[in-house]
Parts: sequence; structure tokens; C-alpha cells
Amino acid sequence: MFGDRDHGAFRIARDAHFERRHDGPSNAARASLRSHHGRHAPLRDGLDESSDAGRDGANRDLDIDRVSHALGLSSHALHRHRERVSEESDAGERTVGGSNPRSTPRDGDDGARLGGARAPPFSDDARGDLDQVSASVALAFDPDLFARRDEDEDECHAVENADVWAEPAVGVTANGALNAKQTAGECCAACAALGELRCNLWTWSPETHACFLKRGATPYQPLDRRPGITLTAGAIWPKMPKYDAKRVESAKETFSSATETDKTLSFSNRNRNPISADPSHVPLASSCITTMITSNGQPYMNWQTRVFYQTWLEAKKEPGSPLVHFTRVLHRTRDDELVREIPTVRIDPTHPECDNGCDYAVKDRARAIATWATTPDARRCSHVLMAEADYLMVRSPPPSVMLQRGHTYGFLFGYIIPWHADAMPASERLAEQAFGTDPTKWPAMESVPQSGNAPQVVHADDLAVVAAAWADSVEFGESDPVVKRVFGWVRDMYAFDFAARKVGVTVHYPPVPLNKLMVQPPADTDLGAGCLMHYTWSPILSDKSGRELWKFDKRSFRGGPGSTAHFTVLEQQTLPPPWDEEKGFKLQAGEAVTEPGLALMRLMAETFNKGVAKLTKFPEGTRDAEDVRRVRQEGW
Repeated sequence: MFGDRDHGAFRIARDAHFERRHDGPSNAARASLRSHHGRHAPLRDGLDESSDAGRDGANRDLDIDRVSHALGLSSHALHRHRERVSEESDAGERTVGGSNPRSTPRDGDDGARLGGARAPPFSDDARGDLDQVSASVALAFDPDLFARRDEDEDECHAVENADVWAEPAVGVTANGALNAKQTAGECCAACAALGELRCNLWTWSPETHACFLKRGATPYQPLDRRPGITLTAGAIWPKMPKYDAKRVESAKETFSSATETDKTLSFSNRNRNPISADPSHVPLASSCITTMITSNGQPYMNWQTRVFYQTWLEAKKEPGSPLVHFTRVLHRTRDDELVREIPTVRIDPTHPECDNGCDYAVKDRARAIATWATTPDARRCSHVLMAEADYLMVRSPPPSVMLQRGHTYGFLFGYIIPWHADAMPASERLAEQAFGTDPTKWPAMESVPQSGNAPQVVHADDLAVVAAAWADSVEFGESDPVVKRVFGWVRDMYAFDFAARKVGVTVHYPPVPLNKLMVQPPADTDLGAGCLMHYTWSPILSDKSGRELWKFDKRSFRGGPGSTAHFTVLEQQTLPPPWDEEKGFKLQAGEAVTEPGLALMRLMAETFNKGVAKLTKFPEGTRDAEDVRRVRQEGW
């Protein structure tokens, strides 16, 4: 599962983005790169990735900088965190909303329907009791409490023990050893002085002071952080304008106005769009984040959703968190067993047959989000975090992921490469749908983001615009055999990227470990600045003899006693073994496992187990598997 990943005809090795070009280098290209980098280029051929060669000795000690391999916090950040521990423990929960981890709709909520949409239980505790909001509230969070996560940012975005592959900077003849700089900061400054059209990436050798100035297709490039790399890598990112959170005179009154508007909405499956006014006419309730996931209500999606929601509830309690509301957009013809446990808005699907499973389970996702984006529920906060069911929330994201309109904060997926030669046949089809049939009027493919719909923090106004274009692009792709064949399972991610480019929304997607949203163990080896874990890669751990020691594979979860075809009874998963260098831990495709990487996998399993521990065996409102079956087939 983990060495290469198959997304259709376009198949990319996990480490392909670490090479000179995304389609991988020839031997001659490798030689050219080593000539460009000099003797300090990481010699990947024959490199013993299980060793600690080239690492700074201090990084191998379990001191304050490595209190948690997985969290990746700086010593300064940890120190400030410790100073606040006693204060925060007394401060209590400062987010808008109660502490009850359950979502219990008021009497009569079951009958609240808007055509094909199920109205959310607006006053339930898990979504935030707006009666508790006073007229003097300026924000739904305290951004100062997140200084420990944002203070380490700099304009150079430097990461030690990392490399980044790109072409040499445009027009630079003296590079590398011929361009020695005393510090990484000086190397970064030299890149910035050239301007973004000539240089946007750089690497610096702490041993020889060689400064390599580079120009990538985008400044958001994956960082190669494999063992043995001693360089410092950085990038010059475009401006990422933070959201100017304005004072809310009365969040309660604003939201009351929004709910009155909600009563006038209706939904039609014939035109698949809401019959309503411009969503921007519905006032935003507060400067905060609504977390939104989608589901077709299948049992496989539902057990993941239950766990993610519990981890979200815990992260929401973090003092200063901008997380306030949660919505599951259910694209299904009838309610399922989770509507009384998890805040849900149901949207009639474009493909009703997907209620019972279909060839592409997310084909209704984009249109359902486009419909939801026009409702007041989508405007309970200024921003929406689009997430997916197979995420775990380890901690709250900082407020700095909330950007101004026209900008979103997303995630870099190394396998999303619109300009890759193998991707171009399908990219051209999506470009034709988005920009017209004249290729001379298309934007450069390199300007299409390497991201996807999730995770993505987007302003509610922007979501309404981009989601409509995204849904059109998805539906085009479902009718186009080239898009389906080439992009496979991730075709709706490509569709989102082309839609964002079409409507003029700029997607920012910093690489791990600088990304403030997500990591994907075991491809990533520490949490860095992230708050989410995506457990789709399904690590299988073995020792050097090949004996399997542990795995965390969501596709093999069959549930505990009482599980049926309609419902999975969740059990806590085993934890990986403790670190032992002598064991020679490796993954299923032979990748060496590092101590920080193992710590991150352990954190993933522990977070999953904490979510499971908070669940009742069966969803709220049901007593056993037979109840679940009845609800799924007959309704509540």
C-alpha cells in the first residue's frame, strides 16, 4: 500500500517529488544534479536510510527540543507552553459552546426539513450554545494563545536537515559553492533579492556555506527530509494575507437573523441548486471556523466519522481555539443512524444509487457542498475547514489558517501534479471545461494548485463560489473517460484545483512540516505545525527479518463483537512497539522507519483510541445493531 500509490492510470511513486522533475530523473540527470549541488548533494543511491549519518548530534538527544518527536515543537514554543499550562488549566473552555460532548437535538428537530435538506439542530451543545454569546464578544477565540505555534514563522521558511529539488535560479551563474553565504538567512536573502520570477527556493550547507538558489514551478514544494541530509532548505512564499477578524456586535442577533433566512430556503433536485438569494446576503455569525465533512452514510464512512468527531470535540476545548461548529453534510436520500449523534445537514444526492454503494462514492460530494454552502449553516462562522472522515484532530488549528477572501489555506499533495506529462491528457480536458476550447487562453498548468478540497480552510463567501464551479467540474469528469481513467480516485481533487484556478481563488499549500493543517503518517515523520492526521496510508511495520509487528490499516478494520454489514462496532487498536534501533523497523515497501516516524505513528494510534474510548457502542438513539439496520432502511 505505501511505496507507490495507484490513483488510476497516473501512478506516482511516493518519493517521485523528491527528484529533479516530477517524472523522475535519469542517471544523467542525477549526475547533473550532483554536479550542480557539489559534493554536498545527498547521495541517495546506496544511502543507508536506517542510519543517523549526517544528523546533528543534538537532534539525537531526548532533550527539550525533542520532548515529543511527533509534535515537533521548538524549545521556545515548549517553554512558553509550559508557562501557560497552569493559567490555561484554570481558564476553562473559552470557545463558544458548552462542554457536553454529545449532540442532542431539541424536540421537534426531526421534523425540520428544507425540501431535501435536513436542518441542523442549531442550539445543540456540540455546535455551540449561542445563548451564551454576549453582545461584547469580539471573537470566538483568543488568537494570542496560539502565539506559541505561529511565532516561529519567518520569511525564509527554513527547515533544517532538508532538501528541496528544483532547477537552478534563472540567470544565476555563480551558485552553490561559488555562492557561499555565512548563514542560511543570507542565502535566503540572496534568493529573495532576485525576485520570485527568478528564485523562490534555496538550500544552504552548514558545513561549507554553499548557497544553492533555485526556481520551482511553485514555491510550495515537498521537502526531502530523509536521514542523511544535512542541508537547510527554505522557500520564498507568496503573501498569505491573514483574515481581518472584525468585531461582532451581537453574534446572537446575527445568527437569529440567519436562521430566519433559513426557513425560506428550499432545494430542488431538478436543478441541483438551492432556490435562494445570494448567500453573501446572509450575515456571517462570527469570526471562527466551522469544520465540515461529507459522507454518503455508508458504514465504512460512518465509523470513521464517529471517531473524527470525538477528536474534534477534544481539540475544540483547547483555549484560544477558533473551532466552534461542526457539520456533516450527508448526501443521501434518507437520514442515517448518525443524525442524532453528529450535527448533520442532509442534501438529496445527484446519484441516489450511491445510498447502497457505487463505483465512485464521492461523486455527489462537490454538489452537496455547493448546495450546503448557500445555506445559513455554512455561514455560522467566517471560515470553513473542509475535512474528511478519515482524519484525526490532534489539536486545534491556529487562527492564522483563516485567510482573507480570495485566499485559502490548504495542503500540498505530492501526487497532484497537473502539469506532469502523464497527467496532461486529463488536465487538458479539465482545462477545456474550465477555461474554454482555446488553449492559448488557458493559464499555465503550473498555476493550478497541487492541493485538493480537503483539508482546506476557506472563507464562507469563497466556498459558495468555488464549490459551484467544482461541482460542475466533477460532473464533467464523471462523463469524461479520459479524466476517469487518468486521475482515478483523486479526480475530484483535481477538479477542485481547476475550479479554484477558474474562479480566481489563490490556494496556499505549504509543505510539511510547516503546514498548519495536516500530516500523513508514515509518509510524514513528525507533526510539525500540523493539527490533523490523515490515516489513509495504512502503515504495516515489520522488523529487519520481515516479521510483521504492527499495522494500522483502516481498510482491514472489521469491528468488534456485534458488528454487522450495517454497522461497525469500534475497538481500540494496538499500539506500535517501542523504538529499538536494533530491530531495523521498516514499512511494507521497505522504507526505513525512524524514531520520530514511529513516534508519530504511535500518536496516531493513541489519538484514534482516545476517540473510540469516548463513543457509546451504538450511535445515540439506537440500542443495538438491529436498531441501526432499521433506521438505515426505514428511517427514524
